[in-house]
Amino acid sequence: MADGSKLPKAAQLKILRLEDAEQQAQTLISSTVRRIGELERIIMNNPEGDRVDAIREEIALLRERREEHTDRHRSCCDVNAAIRRYLEMLPANAILSDAKRTKVRPKAGESFVDAVDRIRRDIGKLVAEKFQVQRAGLPIEEVRSKVRDWIMQRAEKARPRITATDNEVAISFDIYDEKASMPVPDIAAIMAFLYPERLMKRIDEAIEQMPKPALALSAEQKANRLREIKDLLHDLETEEEALISSAEEQGQMIDRRPTADPKAILCLVVDRNRATAA
Repeated sequence: MADGSKLPKAAQLKILRLEDAEQQAQTLISSTVRRIGELERIIMNNPEGDRVDAIREEIALLRERREEHTDRHRSCCDVNAAIRRYLEMLPANAILSDAKRTKVRPKAGESFVDAVDRIRRDIGKLVAEKFQVQRAGLPIEEVRSKVRDWIMQRAEKARPRITATDNEVAISFDIYDEKASMPVPDIAAIMAFLYPERLMKRIDEAIEQMPKPALALSAEQKANRLREIKDLLHDLETEEEALISSAEEQGQMIDRRPTADPKAILCLVVDRNRATAA
């Protein structure tokens, strides 16, 4: 959405709050650095003073806080940058609306941090499963079916050209290997035309010797499971954001993940289909 098309009100408010969090973290860094400098100057001016030990301890504490503020600022910057990149990639005519707010509370005995950590573990498991599903091999029978289709297609393409005159008959296979750097007859296609059953038998023997995949899914099964995982991830990330927002309302800051879906962070619904039709 290169022209910065208007977001719904709730999403606009969330972006303002995220920008405020980034600015607040920067302000805390600056004020902490300034205070450390002031205390260090006190020691330099009076290295034998009565409060030197206490001041040094305070400086050590402030340095730890400076690192915490720096980490939070970096996290806020990464999240806001990810959201900006996402919005810039949306089509200008995308239909945007506020999602229905999800009310989620920590389970009994859980803090907000515990609840977010639990959801993030579930997200991690789903992401790992997503990668596993994406790498899943085909079931052996589907491999055989695709090989049969390939042999039939190649055989049809390799059908020879036959010319007959009064004196002679000429047969030529005018099919060439598309991947070769120079014209080379497509031997596999010619074999598929001449000996389809024999070729299928030999390839079937090679299939039997292939290593079996850890997970085998048909193309339809893979597509269905990936859709399910996508929906589950969105639900979990929506819950994660609801918990983080509730914690913020109570004054507790929990860093967001830069890899979280911007739609979940902004509580945003994007209708690309209507945008395409518009």
